[in-house]
Amino acid sequence: LERLRKRLYKKEEKFERRFEEPQLSYKPERARAEWETRPAEEIIAESLKPRPFLNMKSFVWAAGIFVVVVGALAAIYLFGGFGYTSSRNIEISISGPKEIGGGELARWEVSVRNRNDAKLASAELSFRYPQGSKPAAKVTSQSLIERKSLGEIPAEGIVKETFSAFVFGPESFEGELEAVLEYRLEGSNAIFEKSEKTSVRISRSPLGVSIKIPAELNAGREINFEVSYISNSSEIIKGLTLELIYPPGFFFKDSKPKPAENNNRWNLGDLAPGEERSISLSGVFEGEDMDKANLAARVGVLEGGSLTVYGGSSAEITLRRLFVELAAKVNNEDKPVVRAGDSLSVEVSWRNNLPQAVRNATVEIELVGDAIDERSILVINGFYRGSDKKIVWSPSSVSGLSTLEPGQSGRAQFSFKILDAVSLSKKNITNPTIKMAGQIKPSSGPDSFENIDITGKFESEYKIETSLQLSSRGFYNLTSLRGSGPLPPRVGRETVYTAVWTLANISNDASGVEVKASLPAYVSWKGVVRPSGEEVVYDESRSEVRWRLGPVKAGVGISQPAREVMFQIGLTPSPDQIGDSPTLLFDIAAQGRDDFTGNLVSDSELSLTTDISSFDSGVRFTDGRVVE
Repeated sequence: LERLRKRLYKKEEKFERRFEEPQLSYKPERARAEWETRPAEEIIAESLKPRPFLNMKSFVWAAGIFVVVVGALAAIYLFGGFGYTSSRNIEISISGPKEIGGGELARWEVSVRNRNDAKLASAELSFRYPQGSKPAAKVTSQSLIERKSLGEIPAEGIVKETFSAFVFGPESFEGELEAVLEYRLEGSNAIFEKSEKTSVRISRSPLGVSIKIPAELNAGREINFEVSYISNSSEIIKGLTLELIYPPGFFFKDSKPKPAENNNRWNLGDLAPGEERSISLSGVFEGEDMDKANLAARVGVLEGGSLTVYGGSSAEITLRRLFVELAAKVNNEDKPVVRAGDSLSVEVSWRNNLPQAVRNATVEIELVGDAIDERSILVINGFYRGSDKKIVWSPSSVSGLSTLEPGQSGRAQFSFKILDAVSLSKKNITNPTIKMAGQIKPSSGPDSFENIDITGKFESEYKIETSLQLSSRGFYNLTSLRGSGPLPPRVGRETVYTAVWTLANISNDASGVEVKASLPAYVSWKGVVRPSGEEVVYDESRSEVRWRLGPVKAGVGISQPAREVMFQIGLTPSPDQIGDSPTLLFDIAAQGRDDFTGNLVSDSELSLTTDISSFDSGVRFTDGRVVE
């Protein structure tokens, strides 16, 4: 081999022949022209021979398919209704309110029915409350899930559980509830579940929020405004927070009380039912003439750093930049609430924003509105011109108007009264307003502003709020609904009285009107109401009676018949009340929303006692005191 290798690479080397002749020879073979014929017995024998096992890949696929098929068959057996126990044979229903006022207590009853032929073991019911709710039971605020153990549910058995919570959230918020049943089958450790969902809508916000600020402001001047909030809830709302969202160009100055953080968040604490509070603020809105600024207020509860909103409001403000400013405040407020019969004190202020003095300026304020009592108008250092209903100040009456230096300001005052409720009703005035249109106009402008109108102007409108007037009286000898039992009331015996509520509404339509009161523990609800068309409900858990009037038209009780309802309550005195006139109803109050102003309006009455001699002529003063 070594010699051959050397010869293989040797120059000009030639191989003449092989050392040995090849042993294999080429044998040509032709393709078959027909199928091979084999005996049938041989073919059958070959087919009966055992096949080799599948390869590993095919085996894995076959095993996987087997597991899937077995799982599917098990699911059909357990849940498809063909087996011994099926989730389709478990019924879960949730009954409760579909709509509720924010902050009110809601109750839901969850019913679980087992229609299977076998019992359900280790059953547990979980109930998830709507977002923002305050469950009556102690649950974690993050999950809002309450769990109750049901134990075993026998075949064809029914189990019912009740869940309750105070529901909070903004108006029209739709909260979802879910009931989940977890259970085991006898002899199995596997956990199965069945669930059901429903929802509840908040018909009224638990908090009313309003921003009292003029619709038009002078840019660059400090302004005072107010954010008010009131509880519509029947329970105390705890841990409230107010958050303001300022527009670009707003600069915070001060507030009362002081903010908790970032000059836009206040800790409000707890708010009792029907309680109203406000926060006063001051600041500066910067911007160009006719710029729009949007201010928003949100009140709710902080949870995990984020605010769960219970109520909110917003206001759009138009900014003005005037050469000579003119503004007015009523009762030292930029946007006060005005009611029938109010006395209004108006302060008019002006300021020269020009770099040069202006001379001989005249200030005129036009008063427009049928609700103004013209006889009450009083102007200080000026006069009221009845022909065109204008209040006028001139340089002859106010010396400061003779010359207004750059940056110089001045002020003047006048006052007037709003017609009372009876006068408004007699004039058939609905949705009354008062408008003021003012201007300050110099006789001539500075030389550099010769062709420019430097007149300062303002316009403001004040809507007069309606007034709900509630009357609460007690009777024993009322013909249409007589009382019963001993009079004067005796210890241990029941005396039935008739309570009569009457409501009037003065000038504007109102909606969502409701009157409510609480009953002491020794007073019982008799369930007798007249007329039957009025919606009066009694909440036994809170010992509270509510008269739901809904919408009430303007003039009801003035130019139209008043709304009235009567119901009966029973007093059973105890020995420690001998000689006293026990309370029959307390916390009597009416509330609704003024459709014209958008404000909440209310009225309240003193507690009703057994001393009803001032209402019922057939009852003596001494008949109100408990005897033995």
